[in-house]
Amino acid sequence: MELYSTQDGFLGEIAKGFTFAQLARLAAGFGARLEAEGVRRVVVAHDTRFLAKEMAEEAAGILGGMGLETFLLKGPSPLPLFGFALEELEAAGFYLTASRKPPRYQGVKLRLGPGKPLSPEGILLPPEAPQGRGSFQVLDRKKAYLEHLAQSAGGAQGKGGVVYLDTLGGAGGGVLPGVWKLLGLEAELRELHPLPHPLFYGVDPDPKPENLPTLLALMRAVEPPAVGLALDGDADRLAVVLPGGEPLSPEGVLEKLGQALEGREVQADGEGGYLFPWHLPERDPFLAALLLLRVLL
Repeated sequence: MELYSTQDGFLGEIAKGFTFAQLARLAAGFGARLEAEGVRRVVVAHDTRFLAKEMAEEAAGILGGMGLETFLLKGPSPLPLFGFALEELEAAGFYLTASRKPPRYQGVKLRLGPGKPLSPEGILLPPEAPQGRGSFQVLDRKKAYLEHLAQSAGGAQGKGGVVYLDTLGGAGGGVLPGVWKLLGLEAELRELHPLPHPLFYGVDPDPKPENLPTLLALMRAVEPPAVGLALDGDADRLAVVLPGGEPLSPEGVLEKLGQALEGREVQADGEGGYLFPWHLPERDPFLAALLLLRVLL
């Protein structure tokens, strides 16, 4: 099996197209491109998939062995945290994730810098995996990201009520509870499937209705004020469910965000991704969720 090209990286089935040997070639090819561009600093991160941590450590070792100043984000990291680290360190990025794909897949998203996706056409893979490994630093920027997220969200959002959040066992678990405390929100947050799970609790990590049976059942029974939220595997997309179990379309979410933002910019991709250029150069569903509380609770 071969690796498949995506808009900003590569994808393959674990142990078939996406192996440790192929990963090493990807990291070496990416490192060579960084050297050609004069980029000397890189951040590596990973989602919750099978062997993602070990693969991230392997990639970080290869990039470090090429003389790059290399940082590995601690633990499974949502894409917005990865983007925050790239901006803070002015670094390139190598993020192990297959996003919304089924659990048997893994992939990598490449960044030449903050908000600068790198097309696979820009990577020349060496014929063999490199042998040398170097050092890297483990980086924990979750607290700093939460503080930045709270600042971007502003004061307390919405009123009392219930907020269900299904993270599907992906990289987004535990983020909203942290910022909830920083903002002192009145609503009760109930997080579903928050622990990292390589099989995503038996569903694909894509927040479509067919993958959200628990959340939909709860939202059909709940009384307003309440809102249901769900994330994809690497936590860069958001789905919203209203009381009664009715999903809110991406167009509807964008309209509600426009009401909450009162003129501040938001960009949408039509598939649940919402980017706030004044906040981060990557999509951030956590900020979208916090803003939505202003108009949905």
